[in-house]
Amino acid sequence: MAGKETNSVAPPKRRSIGAAVLVLVAVMACQADAPTSTLPLDDVSLAKGGGGGGGGSGGVAPTVTSTDPPSTVRDTTIDVAVFGTGFTTGAKATWSLAGDTTQVHVKSTKVVSSSQLIARIVVPATATVASYDVEVTLSSGKKGVGAEMFEVLIGDPTAEFWFPLDDTALGVRSDHLFVSGGSSVYANGVCGVASKIFATEQYSNSGDATLTSANPSSGGRKCVNYPRLVTVDYGDGDVRSSTVFMNVRQIANTTYQIPIGTTVKRSMAIQESRCEKLVWQTANLLDGTPTQGADSVNVTRIAADSWRVETQAHPANKAYCLADGQTYHIAVRLTVVSSRPLP
Repeated sequence: MAGKETNSVAPPKRRSIGAAVLVLVAVMACQADAPTSTLPLDDVSLAKGGGGGGGGSGGVAPTVTSTDPPSTVRDTTIDVAVFGTGFTTGAKATWSLAGDTTQVHVKSTKVVSSSQLIARIVVPATATVASYDVEVTLSSGKKGVGAEMFEVLIGDPTAEFWFPLDDTALGVRSDHLFVSGGSSVYANGVCGVASKIFATEQYSNSGDATLTSANPSSGGRKCVNYPRLVTVDYGDGDVRSSTVFMNVRQIANTTYQIPIGTTVKRSMAIQESRCEKLVWQTANLLDGTPTQGADSVNVTRIAADSWRVETQAHPANKAYCLADGQTYHIAVRLTVVSSRPLP
């Protein structure tokens, strides 16, 4: 019928029950795969003799595979190359013994490349003799550890040379400085002096006790009395004071020792200004030069850490002068004291 209005209502849209079920199943499946807890990832690479790979969020931990050198002795400052992987700018090296990082002091770390850095370490005389872990920590906190990668060895003992102040009858005399009791002491590391006993296998193992009175690399050279001098009186009117290198041979090493209270004959040499080398020694020099009538010195072990060195009684106190091939009657008396007892 014309003019009649008809109200038309659109039927409701049908909801897809199947689609809803699929969405629900998918959500439940995702929830079923999600972990119930989060475990921390290990950022430390640890291995004996070489670091294995380790990783965590934000990158891979470094590894430490070797060092060069692999060891040093106590009372030493040395640069050590540390090799591995994953080194980045800002990486720091530490030496650790059962978690203790205070025994070996790392003064600086320089990253050379992703596989090498240089660490300058100071090993005090009191450091424990042992194998240390070498650790490299990145600025991100990730760490690599080379287990027991570096060994600290006992090393040769330092020494002190004690010259008597009552020396008017002696041909080798001290500068009368650094006095202790009745002696003038030349101590290792004091006023430019370097002295030690080569008693361990890490070096020559010769058993020699040596003294350098003016060590040019010693911090002690800033001493107002540097360089320390030694006077040699040749008995012919020539008296010379100069810096010296002195060597008293075969006091003690790992294979032989002088028993306490025993006196043996040994060689002694002084490098000084007149003779180049002044030698108390009955045999030839190392280069085959004959010592032409020189005499050995007596060495008496007076304690586990001390030896008295003196020439034989006149006229058996002759020293050979390398520069002129002559012998001179020169009396010597001194004491060598080790920084620790020796066998």
